[in-house]
Amino acid sequence: MHTNQLSGPIPVELGNLKSLTDLDVFENQLNGSIPSSLGNLTSLNALYMHTNQLSGPIPVELGNLKSLTDLDVFENQLNGSIPSSLGNLTSLNALYMHTNQLSGPIPVELGNLKSLTNLAVFENQLNGSIPSSLRNLASLNALYMHTNQLSGPIPVELGNLKSLTDLAVFKNQLNGSIPSSLGNLTSLNALYMHTNQLSGPIPVELGNLKSLTDLAVFKNQLNGSIPSSLGNLHL
Repeated sequence: MHTNQLSGPIPVELGNLKSLTDLDVFENQLNGSIPSSLGNLTSLNALYMHTNQLSGPIPVELGNLKSLTDLDVFENQLNGSIPSSLGNLTSLNALYMHTNQLSGPIPVELGNLKSLTNLAVFENQLNGSIPSSLRNLASLNALYMHTNQLSGPIPVELGNLKSLTDLAVFKNQLNGSIPSSLGNLTSLNALYMHTNQLSGPIPVELGNLKSLTDLAVFKNQLNGSIPSSLGNLHL
């Protein structure tokens, strides 16, 4: 049903389709809230509702969908907090919630999603700190948390994410120093930390990121000298 001009709400009765494996209603003009009855679709592998005009909260009942590998609700008008119950979706590969009006903290429970390769929560109104529990996402390739109201330091534990190719935390209110542990992310292609309140020196360990093609640290409060180790990069 995707990529049409469908409007109005998603019917609650779709929650009766217990054998459904894929529900694709993206790129329409659907509005209203996401029915909590979709939490009954326990055979669902993929749920694509992005690029509509959906509003209200993400139902906690979506945490019942243990077979889900892809959840896309981006580019809507969703608000409220990210449900901690999404941490139950341990088969999830991709979680895209960006470009909404979500608020509150990033749940620590998202650190349970050990199969996750892509996590996008950018362009919301999220606040609080970046959970150190994200260090458990060993399969993660891309982590996009930019353009929110996140504060506190960048966790040193993010240096455990050895599969990461893209890390974007720009346009937040992050402070403290840049962790030297980010120098462990040797698969990283892009590192965007600009437009925050980061202070202290640029770690020499960033010179270990031989795959890096994009590094942005402007509009912070960094001091000290530019490490000569950055001359090893292919920027």
